[in-house]
Order: sequence, then C-alpha cells, then structure tokens
Amino acid sequence: MKSFWLLTGATAVSTAGNTFLYLAVPWALVESTQSSLLAVLSLAAQTAPYLAAPFLGAAIDRYDRRFLFAAGEVIQGACVALIPLLLAMKAIAPVFVALFVMGLAKVVSDVAGDYGLLPALVPRDRLDQASSWFNSIQLTARFAGPALAGAVIAGVGPGWALAIDAATFLLTSLTVVFMPKSAPATTRTALTAMLREGITYFRSRSDLQRLTLAVALYNLGAGALEPTLLTVGAAQWRWSSSALGVAVSCGAVAAAVGAWLSPKVLAPDRRHHRIALWLGVAALGSIALLISAPLAVVVAFCVLCLGEGGVNATTMAYRQAEIPSELAGRVNAVIRTFMTGAVPVSALLLGLTANLTGSLRIFFPVTVTALLGVLVWTVRSGAPRPVPVPAELAMAEERSV
Repeated sequence: MKSFWLLTGATAVSTAGNTFLYLAVPWALVESTQSSLLAVLSLAAQTAPYLAAPFLGAAIDRYDRRFLFAAGEVIQGACVALIPLLLAMKAIAPVFVALFVMGLAKVVSDVAGDYGLLPALVPRDRLDQASSWFNSIQLTARFAGPALAGAVIAGVGPGWALAIDAATFLLTSLTVVFMPKSAPATTRTALTAMLREGITYFRSRSDLQRLTLAVALYNLGAGALEPTLLTVGAAQWRWSSSALGVAVSCGAVAAAVGAWLSPKVLAPDRRHHRIALWLGVAALGSIALLISAPLAVVVAFCVLCLGEGGVNATTMAYRQAEIPSELAGRVNAVIRTFMTGAVPVSALLLGLTANLTGSLRIFFPVTVTALLGVLVWTVRSGAPRPVPVPAELAMAEERSV
C-alpha cells in the first residue's frame, strides 16, 4: 500500500496544480479576447482527444504502463509551460493546439494510472475503499487549488499560475521510479486486433454500456459546468478571481465528501444502487442551478459536486472490479471516449448559453441531461453479466464473421 499512497499523494499535488490551468486559461482568454465562448471552449480542446482514446487504449495494454504514465505527465507539463508564452504573444490558436496535445497525454496518463497502476497496488477486496480514498484525496486537493489559483492570478497574473501547474507534472512523473514493475498484459498481438478485442468485450457487457451512456449524458450537460460558472461569474456577476476560486473550491470539497462517503453507502455488491443514488444527488443539484441568484447557483453547484464525487468513486471501483486487468486499458479507453468525449460537446453547448442571461437559460442543459442520465441507469439497473474471458470473446467474434 506504500506505493498506492505515494502515487495518490503525488497525483493530488498535480491535481491541485491543474486547477490553476482550469482557472487561469479561461480567465486569460476572457481578458485577451472578451469572448465567453472561447473561454469555455478551452475545456473542449483538452477533452476532445478522448475521442481517440480507443486507439491509445490498445497501446496502454501493450506497453509498460509505468513508462506511459510518466511520459504522459511530462508532456502535459511541457504543454502547460508553453501556454503562458503563447498567451503573451496573443497567439490564441496555438494555445488551443497546446491544450489539445496536453489532452492526448492526459488520456494516456489517466487510463494507465487509474486503471493500470492503481488496481495493481491494492488488494482486490479493497478496491472500493481505495477508489474512495484516491478520489476523495484528489478532490480535496482541488479545494486548496482554486482558492490559491485565484489569489495567484489576482496577484501576479495567470502566467505564474500556469508555471506552477507545469512544475507539478514533473513531480508526479517521478513517482513511477518507486512503483513495482509489471509486465504489459499483451506483447505480441497486433494493435488492431487488441483494439477489436477491447471493443468486442465492451459490446458484450450491457451493464458497462448503460453505465457509459448514463455518465456520458450527465457529462453532456455538466461536463463544462465549472468553466461556465467561472465565465458567468466573471462576465455577468462581476465576481473577482479570488471569489470565484473560493466558489469552485467549495464544490471540490463537496465532491471530496461524496467520494469519501461512497463506499459507506450500501454494500459493495449493491454498486448499481449506489451509482443510482449519487446520480440522483447530482440531478437534484442540477435542478437547483435554475434558481436565479448567484449564491443559490453556487450552493446548487456544491450539491451537484457532492453527487458527482460519489459517482466518480463508485464507477471507478465498479470498472476496476468488473473489467479484466489485461483488457483494462482498451475497455476503459472505449468507455472514456464516450464519457469524456461528451465534455467538448458540453463546452460548445454551455459556451453558447453562457452568453444568455438568467440561470434558467444558462444551466437548463445541465438539468435536462442530468435527469436523463438517472433515467438511463435506473430503468434497467440489475446485476452484471458473467465476465467473459478474452479467449471466449475471440471465439465468439470468429463465429460471428
């Protein structure tokens, strides 16, 4: 468990640093372009690479996950370090290119770390507790991050905030030196065959498909909620960067509490009901977002984050327990293609509504998609099907050709 805590702690430092990016880039783009749409679309540039995740997932299963995780962190740090220079030159288009490359590296490091390294560092019967600890610590790190980022931006500008973020990636990449070595799951199979095997497994699991659809629908509305809240707060409420940083920090605290509480609500064999419960809490928060008062919106945002923290921890444990290790990279990459691939669409959708007035008009898409996510998951929530092994999947695929 020592390696688990080391990786969790270093990742928490990187997560706190990343909040500087989420706050500094939208803020800098609003200052440079006066465009709320561009500010929100900065998130889309970071998450659009998840649409290519299935192809990257095959490589994650084939090569050393420690190396891929470290490489992903280093590339992210380099891209973040480049952004202040591009902003200083008013080179807006290259900023989005850097964010896109950073997103590609984040796909690799996230999947390799969350579903490759972490499950190998804890006993299988403690996955729920480990996922809860991991998510709650990351979300707690986001508590200090936004408030500190807001103060840094207000004091010395967004450039220094991004420089601090870049430095945190180096620290996280160095932790793999202390991780136990593990051989890749597959070394000889062609990448195309590995990709096909992962997709076939995903198609064989109706529970994973329903989970993916439910969370993707939720992210379709709420995926870009944080930068939208920052943009609306700066442009319409006239709040300072420090005040907005505190507001986002409160949401992070609520999410950390939700992640910490997740394994304490219902037994591990009732993860389906646990997911439904936390999706429902997030949906309640999305409804309260429609109240036309800044403070009420912030409170509603915190309720939504509480549910989202519970959903993140529970679904991580569910996927770690249900998906075979040798398929973890490919199947989770396919799942994240839809879950995180919905975030760029959310950024476009909320980027358009962010220019409207009134909470009902701005946040209505969040409410609709959150309720649809609950509906999709609860309509046919049941026990998962028996897990087919890769060899059985390959034989089934051959018979279907």
